[in-house]
Amino acid sequence: MINLAFLKQYIFTLLLLVNFHGFLLSQTNFSLSNPVCLDLMKGNFNSDSFSKRIVHPDAQLRNYLVQQINADSLHQYLKGLISFRNRNTISDDPSKPNEGIRGARAWIKSHLDRWAQQANSVLIPCELEFDYLMCTKVRHTELFTLIPGTGSLKNELVIVEAHLDSRCEDVCDSLCLAEGADDNGSGSALLMEMARVLSKVQLNRTMAIIWITGEEQGLGGSRSFAAFCKANNLVLKAVFNNDIVGGIECGVTSSPPSCPGPNQFDSLRLRIFSSGTTNSMSKNLARMTRILVEQNLSKVMVNAPQIDVMYGEDRTGRGSDHIPFREQGYTAIRFTSSYEHGDGNPSQAGYVDRQHSSRDILGKDIDGDGILDSLYVNFNYLKNNAIVNALSIANASSTTLLPFILQVKPKTNSLDIKIDNPQNATKYIYGIRKINNTYFDTIIITDQTQILIDGLSPTLYYVTACGVNQEQWISMFGLEYSARVLNSIKQVEPTKPIELLQNRPNPFDELTLIPIIVNDLSFIKEASMVVTSEDGRIIKQIKLDLTEGVNELFYNYSWNQFECGTYFYSLIINGTKIDTKKMEMVSY
Repeated sequence: MINLAFLKQYIFTLLLLVNFHGFLLSQTNFSLSNPVCLDLMKGNFNSDSFSKRIVHPDAQLRNYLVQQINADSLHQYLKGLISFRNRNTISDDPSKPNEGIRGARAWIKSHLDRWAQQANSVLIPCELEFDYLMCTKVRHTELFTLIPGTGSLKNELVIVEAHLDSRCEDVCDSLCLAEGADDNGSGSALLMEMARVLSKVQLNRTMAIIWITGEEQGLGGSRSFAAFCKANNLVLKAVFNNDIVGGIECGVTSSPPSCPGPNQFDSLRLRIFSSGTTNSMSKNLARMTRILVEQNLSKVMVNAPQIDVMYGEDRTGRGSDHIPFREQGYTAIRFTSSYEHGDGNPSQAGYVDRQHSSRDILGKDIDGDGILDSLYVNFNYLKNNAIVNALSIANASSTTLLPFILQVKPKTNSLDIKIDNPQNATKYIYGIRKINNTYFDTIIITDQTQILIDGLSPTLYYVTACGVNQEQWISMFGLEYSARVLNSIKQVEPTKPIELLQNRPNPFDELTLIPIIVNDLSFIKEASMVVTSEDGRIIKQIKLDLTEGVNELFYNYSWNQFECGTYFYSLIINGTKIDTKKMEMVSY
């Protein structure tokens, strides 16, 4: 006789395993609340059919964004979102339309509908239904709104996203207090302000603002939306993800790259995570955002956030909704606060931080007068992050310049760089970095299409460039070109068949990049990296599959069991140790 309970559990477990490996139950079982939404996303519409927007994406837009984006508005949105108490992915009951995540979606949509009725504003709310097993629920809905493009590239899409769902200690608990104030009410509130402010701006490309469902249950909503985009051949220019963007306090625990510890605060910096290093379009998008803030936003905004372009795609062992889009081949980055209150692992003994717990609330009423005296979300910080988002999104939605093609010629302690396709740019931004840095060591802004950079050390550099048009929007950085600067005495620095470089960052607390340069691939029959401790213990052995040129190895702090200290990494070629370097792991 078949044990029905066992069979039911077996099938459920099997579905979980299938889902764990990233497969949708049905990658085609998508349904849009309004079929027109897909035409809008494909650019199949007449721009004149929508209300005239009077805010132009010119050099003055940065002033408009700084003036319009409001901390009080963000505060009110977040108060509204946490009022639903639990926005768990499965708290979506059709019989309770004003509760849970369903109620939160309806509440956001009511704002979108009201803003769409304002003069010179265009917002088209849509909903996507999809199948993806999360906890015990298969069918899900996520809300998005479209701002149709007005230019020649209206068929291209710029996405800004944040997950709407929240959680407690149990990821499937739909009854607990799960306000999710910072994770991720802060990102969801930021998106509402993006919709309100950018709905009045004439953008060249179409914009989609998405409140993702199911981030906490394995990125189900973003995996589904990314698959929907791929299945419908949508052209995505860029994806901007906002996840945990309002808190400024460091917790007891924090996922590396980490913060110093309890009672430490940072309201000045904003991290951008993205995949790859060399020739990564996602990393280029992160670098472009930092350039925009430093060269554009800082001129009109006091205390503009300092952008940290991070090495990794996310914190160690963590992930968010930008990753499924990158997996589908799209350019995607994640914004997140400089400091986080916890590592999101409430199952560990003694976990007292707020992230992924019922303690992720808006603040505390210390004196009992019914008013929150201590807020855990800093709304001025959230406002500043929203301004950075809006500027970078507007840039991606407006620029028409294509990536540049360069000619790079090494000379004595210098590089000669020429742009072959200058187009109609008014200025050019050249970025030069040593190969073990994630951001540029040198930035040169000029109106010249050919420059000579002097005073360089005889080593290997990466060179790239972007353009600035008359509206002050910049193109994406294109391909990075590698070039070895010549030596002033010998004219050319003698090269070994293979070179091991110093890791960066060093010291490190999470990921560190170890570059290996292969100048003669025929020299190598087998290669490996051996990491040892100070007392000679072998910590990690890594077989290397090296290629000609620059190879990048990311060292993960988990490999040495999270133990801080001094370590040595040695490159073994054909059974012989050819070089060893020292690195330091620390706890910040």
